[in-house]
Amino acid sequence: CRSAAGAFLGAISGALRTYCNVNVVISGIMLNWIALYLTNLILTTVKHPNSPYTKSLTAANPSALIPSLGLSKLFAGEKTVTIAIPLAILMAVLVWVILNKTKFGYELKACGANRHAARYAGIRDKRNIVLSMAIAGALAGAGAALYWLSGNTEFYWSTYQSLPAVGFNGIPVALLALNNPIAVIFAGIFMAMLKIVGQQLTNLTAYNEYITDVIIAVIVYLSAFSLVIRMMLSGRKKKKIAVADTAPIPQGAAVEDQTSLLPEEEKAPVEAAVTDSDNAEGGDQA
Repeated sequence: CRSAAGAFLGAISGALRTYCNVNVVISGIMLNWIALYLTNLILTTVKHPNSPYTKSLTAANPSALIPSLGLSKLFAGEKTVTIAIPLAILMAVLVWVILNKTKFGYELKACGANRHAARYAGIRDKRNIVLSMAIAGALAGAGAALYWLSGNTEFYWSTYQSLPAVGFNGIPVALLALNNPIAVIFAGIFMAMLKIVGQQLTNLTAYNEYITDVIIAVIVYLSAFSLVIRMMLSGRKKKKIAVADTAPIPQGAAVEDQTSLLPEEEKAPVEAAVTDSDNAEGGDQA
């Protein structure tokens, strides 16, 4: 259900981008607020009357939790370690296979790189933009379902405060991974470690937990800056190639390049003819 709801919201954002030219960031944030208010409305009956949190799923309905299948034994019996971890890794690998090994993935990447060039090549850019946003929403919904159904925490019922930062943390993860689904696995683990360490800083040291937010912000800026440097280097390389292509080629060099492509038995007559032509031109000038 969460995946279907996420796909529906993602498709709305993609349709707004395709047919109304609305930025996906703006429409996505607005849809996030709509989803938050609807979630708060639905979860009113399962919220503690004197607490901003919902009732614990572990105590209220343990059968709804995702099974561990023995993974908790690898982490000192931690019950929140479930099959959600291998399922998330499997989804990342599946996305990599679709993007790099299928025609559909090639069309998605082509539309993302340049939708106008993709349309010129015969790719249905409008459909692929909507589908890409729907897939992104479905993956986000699946990730949220795996997170909450692991019994890790309760939903923070907040109507007038702010959106949960879990979704926004995906932005630096994608930037750090350079939009590679396999690299997202390791970048996500790294970001999660930063967040957990930040929470422990307040309890165990004199430092504030927001230091990790500063580190994440620096990572985002450096990632963006590295992309700018890469674009500058690629642009300079293309400029050098264009200058080399437009440079004049001497006549003798051009003839040598052409004769080098001939068979050995045909090179001698051609070279002799070129030599005679050069001698004749020299005689005329004399």
